[in-house]
Amino acid sequence: YINVNAVPKDGVNTTVASRSLQREIDKYDTPDGVNIVIAGETESTNEIVKNMLLMILLGFIFIYLVMVAQFQSLLSPFIVIFTVPLAFTGGLISLLISGQQLSLLSMMGFLILMGVIVNNGIVYVDFVNQLRLGGMERVQALVEAGRKRMRPILMTALTTILAMCVMIVSNDMGSDMGKGMAIVVVGGLVYATLMTLIVVPVLYDIMFKREVKVIDVGDV
Repeated sequence: YINVNAVPKDGVNTTVASRSLQREIDKYDTPDGVNIVIAGETESTNEIVKNMLLMILLGFIFIYLVMVAQFQSLLSPFIVIFTVPLAFTGGLISLLISGQQLSLLSMMGFLILMGVIVNNGIVYVDFVNQLRLGGMERVQALVEAGRKRMRPILMTALTTILAMCVMIVSNDMGSDMGKGMAIVVVGGLVYATLMTLIVVPVLYDIMFKREVKVIDVGDV
């Protein structure tokens, strides 16, 4: 075994540098029985990223199943869960604007964001369903829900945004490490909250044209 150790310069992403190195290694014709493997921090980072992506996928599935049980419907949770890709888009845009790299902590921010952003959709869709059960027409219920639930939705998002802004503007060591996560959460919440008030009503109007019914699940 021959170990070649290297320390990247400050500001250089180890994973990105390893990918460039791997392309050069792939061009090299090694003799039979000789393998060149990149290990160390890169190997650990790739394993952590795989586990984090699995956690995000499982979280997505569990959130959807919980909402299915709550709404007693497959369509309402689908409309709510559509806020997740909106939040992820906002998180990626915020990373791009701030110049932050997609790190492990920023991926954890996406996991946190997924659990927080669905609250806005749940508040809105559930209130629309209640209004329709009360006899209100679909379009009128969408407008009324947007008017009456805008304040709770904005307040819920604003409390989390303000809390995360402290971490973004702080310069201490702990905040500097978690700055990527905070940027993802803030950017995702700002973008998805605004889009929720526009996209979710449109999706609801297009996809949920049938009458809302109360499903009796019996005594528990």
